[in-house]
This record gives sequence, structure tokens and C-alpha cells, in this order.
Amino acid sequence: MMDEMTILAVSENIEDAFKSMIKSGRPDITDDQNNSLVPDIYVDLYPNDYVLRQVMDDNHTLLKGRKGTGKSTIFLRAEQELSLSRDKICIYINLQSIYEEIRTANSEVTGDSLRQYQTYRNFFTEIITSLASRLGHKIKSDEFGQLITDIEQGKYIDVDFQKSIEITTISQSEENHSVGGSLNSTGFQFDGNAAQQNSNTETRSVKTHELRLFSIHAIIAKIKALLEKHGIKYVYLFLDDFSELNLDKQKIVIDSLVSPIISSYNTFFKVKIAAYPSRIYLGNIDSSKLLTHSLDFYDVYEKSASNYLQVEELAMDYVERTLRRRVQVFTNNQVELEEIFDTSKTEFREYIKTLFYCSAGIPRSLGYILTYCYLSSINQGKLITIANIETATEKYYTDNILPDFFNDVRFKQSFYDDKTLLDQFTQKYLVDQIVKKMQSIKRDTIDSYSKGQLKNKIFIDTLEKNRKPTGYWFPTSHFYIDKDLEPLLKTLELYFIVNKFNEGSSREPGKRVSTYGLNYGLCLDKKLDYGRPTLRRSYDYWRQEIFDFSTYIPSTVSGVESRYCTNCGKEYTDDLEYTMYEKYHRCLSCGVENCVVSQKKFGTTIDAKIRTWKEQSLPNHYIEILRLLYNHKEEKLSAFEIGQQIDRHHLSITKSMEKLKPLGYIDFTIKGKRYYYITEKAIQTFFSDEVNLIV
Repeated sequence: MMDEMTILAVSENIEDAFKSMIKSGRPDITDDQNNSLVPDIYVDLYPNDYVLRQVMDDNHTLLKGRKGTGKSTIFLRAEQELSLSRDKICIYINLQSIYEEIRTANSEVTGDSLRQYQTYRNFFTEIITSLASRLGHKIKSDEFGQLITDIEQGKYIDVDFQKSIEITTISQSEENHSVGGSLNSTGFQFDGNAAQQNSNTETRSVKTHELRLFSIHAIIAKIKALLEKHGIKYVYLFLDDFSELNLDKQKIVIDSLVSPIISSYNTFFKVKIAAYPSRIYLGNIDSSKLLTHSLDFYDVYEKSASNYLQVEELAMDYVERTLRRRVQVFTNNQVELEEIFDTSKTEFREYIKTLFYCSAGIPRSLGYILTYCYLSSINQGKLITIANIETATEKYYTDNILPDFFNDVRFKQSFYDDKTLLDQFTQKYLVDQIVKKMQSIKRDTIDSYSKGQLKNKIFIDTLEKNRKPTGYWFPTSHFYIDKDLEPLLKTLELYFIVNKFNEGSSREPGKRVSTYGLNYGLCLDKKLDYGRPTLRRSYDYWRQEIFDFSTYIPSTVSGVESRYCTNCGKEYTDDLEYTMYEKYHRCLSCGVENCVVSQKKFGTTIDAKIRTWKEQSLPNHYIEILRLLYNHKEEKLSAFEIGQQIDRHHLSITKSMEKLKPLGYIDFTIKGKRYYYITEKAIQTFFSDEVNLIV
């Protein structure tokens, strides 16, 4: 093991290794000479770079993974390899960044419908012009400049969409009419009628039909013709941060760009999309033409493992390979991974197992946890201990995961929606109830054992072999549900509140069950023991009937809603009664028709908060800046340092700060240049408002 002086000598290198895993957006990590380190530090989920090769092949590809699973890194690594080929060109587009710029630019346009139309048009124009512009930078040709001009001047806009813009402009600018519309799977769809009223109060209707924004096939044909002149055979189009768009914007990208490319059997463009699980709109795309690869550990390794223990071993191996490569690269092979952990009392493999449980094998989570560990260990000339890791994991949960879970839906303008907000509260209520249930299971089991009444042999063995001076160790961190109930947990899984660990056969013939674990940091925060005992049949521990939440979770979620008659007040708590009402649409008590409504019990209690949050909501990249400053609230960061972390140019960061400073959310000190920090007002506004629901 390294001594104190040796640890301190390489401490900054180790810190850089840990922090390199935190970067979001386009993480082009470089050395002191600005050379990319991505080829050196890239570690694939599979041997022989299997995932990377799928992104580089000739198929259209969807990378599906939660935040921090490495989607952008895989894209970047693929681009680096593909760029070595003379007949291929790679174009990377961050969809969230483009939309934020367009949304801000259109903020001064008057009229909601007109602003919406202008945003749709400008958003897609920016995507297409970015594509053409980046191609033009790689292939020097005046023809690309002309193509961009033609696109910006509307030459390629679909005729029907152009008419819709004109109708809306006339309606709002001249006659103050309203035109309603929405995007569907085939394009933009009006509500069917555009009502208008002139000074004589005459009303008439204008029939409309579904619309597409651009004649994308004409643009593709033009681009293809230009590139073929220069020997280019393939364009790889990398579309990142797809799930950061709201549903309407996802529809624009899919229906107006991706779907036409895929459905036309176009072999010139290879579309590569990065998205979150359960937050993906794919319209009418044939799934056989868009190959999906998941990056979350269970989905990755269950295909090549015969049982869960092998899944866990493969995931732990990935964690070890990832960390080992980073430490080697950033310390110039001076330090091996084993040397930074205190193995005097705990085996090295136990550290890897703990880090896997704490992070679910997600590189960015590993980066945060180890960066927090660094301050209490390596930075002081000490080796990392299990206690350091657990303390850091709890901090990561309370300072990062939980605020993200609340803030995305409350304050991000692209996510904002009243229904989504209430659904998020339902999820918050659900996890609170699961925690209480787990605490109750532990308390009741230990009480039953103490009274000699416990019959479960696995539980008895667990308690007898794991008694500590401070009490019993009895893990209640995992549960299982029927597989068809998985959608109830998708939001909690997306935000790392729960993680899927396994899938297997149910005791009922033909049914499957899925095993989930609560976040390790959440368990530490709520004093729940995590994991499973090392018994002969330890796998069976999680399969005990007491951890079957297939009935508990649906009943908890449904209990959040109150169904009652608006005429007589009768509550429909019995599902059979409510089924009868749905059949006849007549209250069983007063007989009035169509009078029963369903409402979340806490909906009316948070109306004032919803209004406040809506007023406080900010563009997504402002929230990202504040979150980064909050995560680094002990230090001050320059615009360049912030931009590197969230993949934005430092001038864009400076411009954003000019908006945030007057709001009182950030401040700065000057030491040659500005170093920014978050204010107490921003912390209280965005990161300290714990939501307690009374249901």
C-alpha cells in the first residue's frame, strides 16, 4: 500500500481521474497538450468494444441509457474512429442545445400559436442548417453555403406548413384570431377548425389538414449530390440529448427528419440517437430498422449470463475495468487501482462490489462518489475506505440525485407540465411509502425473532450470523414485482431512486417478476441495511414472499387518487363500485350522470406551490449551470470550467450569467477573470425545497 507522501504526490492526478467521469454533454477529455484522451480511457461494456462497433456499423441505432451511462462518450469515440475513413463524415448535433437557443430567440414573438409555429420552424431550420454547415466545414464548397441560404429563406419548407404559418400570422397579427394545433405521428395537425371573429362578430371556419415542416427528401437528395462529388458515401448523423426535448419537439425530430430518412430506405445517412429509457417517441418507425442497445447493467449483461450472480460479476468487472483505465491514464501508469484502497481489513473485490452497489455501474455516478471520497481520503494522504465510500454515496444521493428528481420537473421549462408535476409527486409519495414499508419489515422481523416467533429459516440465519454490537444487520433494500408492473417504477428508475437488478420466473406459471433495489444512498439516509446475506442460497433472500410488492405498489399509487361524486360527495374507494359507475356513468348514490371525477388527493394542497414553481422555472441550461455550481458550492468556477462540464462554449456561459446575475442566483469574484458561485437565494429556491405530501 502507498504511504502518505506517495499518495499526496499523485493526489491531483487521481482527482483528475475521478472528475473526468463526472463530465456531461460532449466529454472530450484532453491532456495538457489538448490531445483527446478519449481513445485511451474508453472502456466498452463488452469485450472487443461491442457497443462501439454497433454505433459504427451501417444500421440506424438507438442508444438507450440513463444519465451518465456513457452515451455521449460512445458517440464521441465512434466519431473519432469513423473520421479516419475518407468516404465517411460524422455530424454531431446536441438537440437540447439547439432548442434552448431557438426557444430563447423566439421569446419576443407575440402570440402563443405564432410563437409555437415560429419555434417549430426555427428549431428544425437550425437542425438542418447545422447539418449543412458542419458538412460545409468538412467539405469546402460554396454550394453548401447556398444550401444553407435556401433553407433559411424557406425554399425547402413544405407548402402546407408555409400556409399554416401565413394563416396563423394573419389570425394573430391582423384579426386576433386563434388557431389551435398539435404535432402527431405524421407531422403538425390542426384541431380541425380555425375560429375567427371580425368587427361584425361573424364567425367562420377554415378547414385544415396535417402538415409537415420541411420537404426533407429534397434536402437529403441535395446534400447527397453535393457530397458524392467529393467521394463521400456515408453521413453518420449523431443526435444527442433526444430525451431532454419535450414530446412536441421529439415529434418534430422523428416525424420530420428521422422517420423520412429511415422509411425511405436511405443508405446514405446513418442515424444514431441517444435517449433515456421510457422517454422516447419513435412515431411510426419500424423497430426492425432502428436497432436498440441498452446501457444499463441488467439489460446489458442478462443476455450473456445464465443467472443473476453472473450479471453482477460482469457489472463489477466493468466497474473495475473503467476505474483501472482512468487511474492508469491519469497517473501515467504510476498507480494501480488496488493501491488507492485500504485493503488492510477489506479485500479489494469488496470495494468493487460496494462501488457497483452504490453506482449501479454508471460511470458518472462512480465519478461523483469517488470525487466526494477524495476529499476525506486521498486529499489528506489517506487511502479510501468502505466508510469513505458510504459517506460519499449518501452525500451523492442527498446533494445530487434527490435535487435532480425534484428540479427537472419543477423548474426545467422543457419538462414543465402540471400533470407531469403531479405524477412526480405520486412517485415521491410512492418511494416514501416503500421506505416506510421496508423499515416496518425490518422492525417486525427482528421483533418476531426476539420473541422466538420467527419461522423463516433464511431470516433466522441472517440475523444470527450478522448480529452487531449496535444491533442486527437485516437488509431490506430490495423487492420484486410482477414484470407487467414495471411502468409504475420507470420514473423512479430514470432518476436512480431504484435500480433494476434481476428478472426471473414467478411462482405463478407463465408469469415473470422483476427485482429492484432502492438507491444505496437512500438506504443509508433512511437507515436501511443494503444488500443480501452471504448464505448458501443467498439469491433466495430477495425472493422471500415478504418482499413481493406486486400488490402493495399498485394499491399505494391508486391510493393517491380520490374518486368522488361532485353532486353528492360519495367516495368510490371500492374498485367494483367504480367499475359499475364506469359502465353506466351514473352515481350509485344520487343517480346523477357523468358526475364522478378522479383527483390526486394532494393536487389542491400544492396549487400555490405549482404557480410559484412555474414562475421560477428557467431554461434548461440555466438550471444545469445552477446545478453544477450547487454541486461545487465550496469552490468558484470560471465560465470555461463550467462550459467544459456541461458542454457549452464559455461565451454562452458568460451570456447566461448576465441573465442569472440580475435574478440574484449567481455572483462572482474577479481574479484576472470572473469566477462564479451560486448564491444562497438560488440554493433556497431550487435546492432546499423539500416537498412533504400529506395524503
